[in-house]
Amino acid sequence: MSTLRFDNIDKERLTPLMRQYVEEKESRSDCLIFMRLGDFYEVFFDDAVLLARELELKLTGRDCGLDERAPMCGVPHHAVDKYLNRLLERGYKIAICEQVEDPAEAKGLVAREVVRVLTPGTQLDPDSLDANKYSIICAVLEEDAAYGIAACDLSSGHFETSDLLGEQAEAHLFDEIERFAPVEFVVSEKFIHNNKFKDYCTRKQITVTTLTDASFSSKKAVEFGIKYDEKDLLWHRCSAGLISYLQDTQGMVPTHFGEIKPYRFRDYMILDRSARINLELTETLRDRKRRGSLLWAVDHCKTAMGSRNLRQWLEQPLLNISQIEVRQDAVAFLKDNFMIRRSLSDALYGLYDMERLSGRIASFNVSPRDLISLRETLGRLPEFHKLMEGIETDALQAIARDIHTLPELQDKLSRALLDEAPIQIMDGGLIRDGYDQERDELAKIALHGQEYILHLEAEEREKTGIKNLKVGYNRVAGYYIEVLKSQSDKVPEHYRRRQTLTNSERYLTAELKDYEEKILTANQKLKSLEYEIFISLRETVAGYLEEIQTTARALAKLDALISLAEVAERHNYCRPRLTEESILKITQGRHPVVEQILAASDFVPNDIELNTDDQRIMILTGPNMSGKSTYMRQVALICILAQSGSFVPADSAVIGICDQIFTRVGASDDVSGGQSTFMVEMTEVATILTQATPRSLLILDEIGRGTSTADGLSIAWAVVEYLADATFIGARSMFATHFHELIELSKTQKGVFNAHVDVAKRGGEIVFLHQIKSGGTDQSYGIEVSRLAGVPVPVVDRAREIMAVLERTNKKDRRQIRKDAQPMDGQLGLFAQAQSVKLADEIIERVSDSDPNAMSPIEAYSLLLDLKQLVEKQERMRQEED
Repeated sequence: MSTLRFDNIDKERLTPLMRQYVEEKESRSDCLIFMRLGDFYEVFFDDAVLLARELELKLTGRDCGLDERAPMCGVPHHAVDKYLNRLLERGYKIAICEQVEDPAEAKGLVAREVVRVLTPGTQLDPDSLDANKYSIICAVLEEDAAYGIAACDLSSGHFETSDLLGEQAEAHLFDEIERFAPVEFVVSEKFIHNNKFKDYCTRKQITVTTLTDASFSSKKAVEFGIKYDEKDLLWHRCSAGLISYLQDTQGMVPTHFGEIKPYRFRDYMILDRSARINLELTETLRDRKRRGSLLWAVDHCKTAMGSRNLRQWLEQPLLNISQIEVRQDAVAFLKDNFMIRRSLSDALYGLYDMERLSGRIASFNVSPRDLISLRETLGRLPEFHKLMEGIETDALQAIARDIHTLPELQDKLSRALLDEAPIQIMDGGLIRDGYDQERDELAKIALHGQEYILHLEAEEREKTGIKNLKVGYNRVAGYYIEVLKSQSDKVPEHYRRRQTLTNSERYLTAELKDYEEKILTANQKLKSLEYEIFISLRETVAGYLEEIQTTARALAKLDALISLAEVAERHNYCRPRLTEESILKITQGRHPVVEQILAASDFVPNDIELNTDDQRIMILTGPNMSGKSTYMRQVALICILAQSGSFVPADSAVIGICDQIFTRVGASDDVSGGQSTFMVEMTEVATILTQATPRSLLILDEIGRGTSTADGLSIAWAVVEYLADATFIGARSMFATHFHELIELSKTQKGVFNAHVDVAKRGGEIVFLHQIKSGGTDQSYGIEVSRLAGVPVPVVDRAREIMAVLERTNKKDRRQIRKDAQPMDGQLGLFAQAQSVKLADEIIERVSDSDPNAMSPIEAYSLLLDLKQLVEKQERMRQEED
C-alpha cells in the first residue's frame, strides 16, 4: 500500500496535474476533491484511500512524479450523483473541480477550478432529500451569554432566525436546535467550544464548520441586504454568517430566501427535546418511525410541501389566540364544506414540489424535467381560483390571493418544451418545433439531412438540365456535385471545380458548402442551441422566482389546512376554545394516535379539568398498564393540536394557552453523556422546576422511581409541594405515581387533587377499565400485572407472600407526613421496606425448614418465640430510627 499522504508530499516534484490537485486540496482541506478528468471524476492520495473504503471501490494508482504512484480512485461522470449522495449521507464535504476551458484550446495543462462544494446541508438533489421535512443547515453565534441562531433549507428557501437571551438562553438555544434537527452546523469560533454542543454533534454525527468573526458581522449583513435595527443583537450577524458560508460553497449568494426577518422565540409554545421525544410528535419513541406519531395521525396532505408545513405547525404551536383562530376558521369551513374540501384536495394531488423547485431555480440547477413539471403545475393553478371563488374565510382568501397562475410563463414553457425530455440538458431533444426558427432549421438538417441532399440534387438537375448530375460525399472531399465530362459545358458559372476524374468533374457551390457545414455539425450545433434556449428559459423562470415561492407556500398552507379538516371530519374532532386563563377542561378527550391504531369503539375517552383554584395539580394513581401515561400524553397532545390551529379529539375542550409543555415520562441511561437513569430523571426534573411558569403544562410520570423507595418518595413529595406553592410555579400539572402516600397531599396542599384509573376484579382476575375516576387509590396491582406479563408462577406466588408480610409490618407504622416533617430526614425509619423484606425472608425460611408433624410442643414453642423476637427486634430498630 502506498505511503503517500498529503502531509508528506514533495509538491515540487509532482507532475503538473498532481500539483494542480494538491493545490486545490490545500485550499479546501476539509473537503474530498473530485477532479474531472475526461469522462471520470478522479480522487487522489488520502482522499482516494478514503473514497475506496467508504464506497467499496477499487483503489488503483497513477504516476505522479514521485517514487511511488499516487493512490487513485474514480467514478464515471454520468453516475457521479449516486456516489456523491452516499458520501453526503455520511457527513462528508465534497469539492467538485471542473475543467473550465476546452481541452482542444488549452495550451498545456487544462485549467480546472472548484465550481461548487457539496455538503450535507446544501444538498439539492430531490432524490436524496426527505420530501416530508426540511433539510436544515444551522448557524449559531455566541456573544456574552446570548445567542443568535439562523436556520435554512437551501432546497426550498425556508429561512428562520432569532435572538435567544436571558438566563435560559442556552437551554432555549438547544430547544430550537432540537426543533430544527440540522444536518449541518456553521458556528462561531467561541461557540465551537461549547461542551453541550460538542456532545450533541458527536451523538448525532453532524458536520460542523467554524467561521471567523468576520463572517458573522454587521458589515456582511449589510452586504447581503439584511435589514435590521441598531437595537438588534445577534440574529442579523448570525444570518450573515450562514449566507457567507452558502456563498462560499455554492459560488453565489442565494436569492430565494426573500426578506430575512427574525421570529420571536416567545411567540410559540416551547417544546424541549424531552417533550418532543416523549410525546412522539414526529416519530415514535421506540423505533423512531413516522407511523404511530402525532404527525402520522393528522397528516393527510397530498403534497410534500403540505406535509412539511403541517410538521412545522405541530413543532411550533402558536401562543397568539387570534392567529390560532384564523387557522381554526379555515379548518371549520373546510370541515363543513365537504365538496369544496374534496375538490381542492383532488386539485392538490400530484402537484410538483414547487417549494423545493425554487431552490434549484435560484441555484440555476433545474433540469428540463423540472421545467416540464412546473409547466404542468402552472396549468392546474387556475382551478384553485375557480374553486375558492366566493370563500370569505380570511386564511383561505389570503391563500387564494397568493396563488399566482403565471399564464405567460406557462404559455412560454408550453411552446418551448417537449412533453418528454432527458434528464441531462446536453443530451438534446428538449425544444418543440416552431419555437425557434434557427433551431428548427438545424433539426431539419440533422434529422433529414439525406432528404435535403436528394432534394438539392433534383433541384440542380432541373436548373442545369444535366440529367445525370449527382451529389456525392466522401470523408476526404466532403460533399460535391459530380458531372460527366461530356456534360461539363452545361455547368453554371457559379460551380467551382474541386476535383478532376477520368470521366467526370467534381464541383462545389456556395450553397452546398454551407449545407455541408450545417449537415456535418448540425447535431452538435442543435444540442448547443437547444442548451442555449434552455438556459434562456431557465433565466426567464428565475425572473418569476418570488411568485413561484409565494404560490408554493400558499399551496402548502392550503394542503395543511385541508389535512386538519379531513382528520377532524373522519375522527369527530371538536373545535376547542382558547383562552388566556390558566384552565384546562376537556370533555371525553381521546388520544389522537391510539384511537386510530385501536378500533374506534375500543378506546375509552376521559375528562380532565385543571384550574388555578382547587384543581391545579392532579395526583394520578393506578396500576401499571392501566393507561395513566396514555391519558397524560393525550392531554398534552390535545393542547399541542389546539395551539397549532387544529380541532381536537374530544366532545368539547377549553384550552388555556400553554407557553411550554414539560414532560418527565420514562427514563433510560444516557450512556454517551455518562449519566445514569436516575441522573437523567433528576436533570429533567431540575429543568422543569427552574423553567416552568404558571402558564406551563407539566406531565410528570413516576418521579423518583429510579432510586430507593424512600429516596424516591421523599423527592416526589417535595416536588409536588414545590409545584403546589403558587409563589414558586403554580403550573397546571399531572403527576402519575405509585407512591400512594402522595394522596395525603390533597389534604394539606391547596390545588392538589386525586384521581385514579379504575380497575375491576372479576373472578380473581383484574380488568383494566381505562376510566379516570376522582379520588386516589392505594392499590397498584403490580403482582397481578406481573402475572399477566408472563412472570413465572413461583415468582408471582413468592411476591404475594412477601407483600402480605410487608402490609402487616407497615400498617402499624404508617402515618401522615406533614410538610414540616422534613421527609428527606430520617427517611429509612419512615419507609423501612428493605428491612421488612429481609425480615419476611428470614421468617419464611425458618418456617419452611420446619416440619410441624415432627416437632415436639417444646420445639414448636421455641420456634414461635424466636419468630416473635425477630419481629420485636425489627420494631426496636424502627423506633430508634424515628
